[in-house]
Amino acid sequence: MQPMRAWTKPCPSCGVDNFTLQLRCSDCGAYVRDRVPALDLFSTLWGMLEQPTATALRIGRSEQKNYTHLLFALCGPLFFAAMLFVARVGDTTMPFGYLLLGVVAVGPVLGLLLLAAASLLQRLLFRLFFGVILRYRETAAWVAWSLTPMMWASVIVFPIQLSVFGLILFSTNPAPWQLLPLPFWMLGILSMISVIWSLLLLPLGFRVHGPSYKSILIQQVPLWLFLAIMVLVGAELLRAFA
Repeated sequence: MQPMRAWTKPCPSCGVDNFTLQLRCSDCGAYVRDRVPALDLFSTLWGMLEQPTATALRIGRSEQKNYTHLLFALCGPLFFAAMLFVARVGDTTMPFGYLLLGVVAVGPVLGLLLLAAASLLQRLLFRLFFGVILRYRETAAWVAWSLTPMMWASVIVFPIQLSVFGLILFSTNPAPWQLLPLPFWMLGILSMISVIWSLLLLPLGFRVHGPSYKSILIQQVPLWLFLAIMVLVGAELLRAFA
């Protein structure tokens, strides 16, 4: 296996190689790259879909790391929906209004807590696997922006599912795929694609520290298992209180 080598950028003044996220040359102090004071929300969201590698590098270079926790919150309803689906709350007597209130009130908080914990776990895993110490704000930013496809599923696909199926979306009698199979599978496949797409985007930013894409993809398996386990735990809690 080849040794890890962090991405570098030569200084335009003295030619010394510097870590690609570094702003000034470690030798002469000259600017190695352009400053990125803050991120633009919509251009960065589009960039993660159109030019993910370049956009992930720009995120790493940004000074503010803005919108990280907003994206965490926007992803929350999708995780909450997964818990509701596994718990089959549509088979209980829970009113639809309570379910909507939970999606709006609990979903964003759940996203903040769950993905902040996932970012801390990613820091730990990255250090254990590769010996690289990451900052939380750097890790959380790459996690948040990599989940762009899931965020779109959370704010667009999931509300459409709710409007089409209502409580039946989380029911087994009748099951939504039996009642309206075409819209269920069309929207469900879009949600599944968003998860797979996010999984493939997540390693991109972390590559600047030297590990290969494949090794980071393997390293992040426990991270996705953690999120899946949290969904199952949340579903059990919903069953207990529904």
